[in-house]
Amino acid sequence: MTGNRDPLLASLPAPWREGQLEPLGLGLTNCNYRLRLPSGRSYFLRQGHSDPVRLGIDRPTEWQLYQGAMAEGLALPCHYGDPASGLMLLEWCDEPNWVHAAPPEADQPRLLAEVLRKLHRLPLPAVVMAVRAHAAGYRARLAHIPSWLPALERSLFASSEPNDCWRPCHHDLNPANLLGNKPWVIDWEYGAAGHPGFELASIQRTHEWPAERRDELEAHYLQALPRHQWPDFQSEAFLPWVDYIGLLWALLMAEQQPSLDYDTLIAINRQRLE
Repeated sequence: MTGNRDPLLASLPAPWREGQLEPLGLGLTNCNYRLRLPSGRSYFLRQGHSDPVRLGIDRPTEWQLYQGAMAEGLALPCHYGDPASGLMLLEWCDEPNWVHAAPPEADQPRLLAEVLRKLHRLPLPAVVMAVRAHAAGYRARLAHIPSWLPALERSLFASSEPNDCWRPCHHDLNPANLLGNKPWVIDWEYGAAGHPGFELASIQRTHEWPAERRDELEAHYLQALPRHQWPDFQSEAFLPWVDYIGLLWALLMAEQQPSLDYDTLIAINRQRLE
């Protein structure tokens, strides 16, 4: 649709409301568009999920982190943002994400270590994503508890996860959210104060890395910091929490909108926890 006939465009300030929207087939939770102005210039328009609370998303915290990430050169310039609705209008970027064109594998730990160093320089958000509480929130929102879930949870609930180190975290640095060799980081919805070990465990899982490559990332990160600033990552302890939270998230999404993508994520994370 074009111009003010589209309510989404009508909600934008001038000159963007005079543009034209092209849906993009990206994102498991959001509606994403390419917005073209009559001048030919393009922008990226993100319409956030309609029920952020269900997914544990705090929009003001996302916006706080995004503004800091722009200042650090991590995030694309934002021309308009409305935290209340989850609407964000970003500079267009033609660089492919790492799903389609990743940098050489040997370079990835160094590049992501630099992302983490910049990220950890941001002010610590007040909102905390502690893995046990976050997972409990997801589980409580499920309309149906699968019969096989309690057996998978017993050993995890009996364990003790690290909770003594907090940094600003993105929590979803998967290949689809990294653009180009810089890389630009997109999709800050799950950003909050978190444990850096969970961030690294999430990177290992979503990038399908062996433990050795995660160790390389840690080494690159630490070598640029004085020893008194070294976090105690304990990443290995967070791997089952990454799997469990990923499983619950996919179960939540599948209840709302059944999809083969969610079924695949459920199967992968269930198998990892078994």
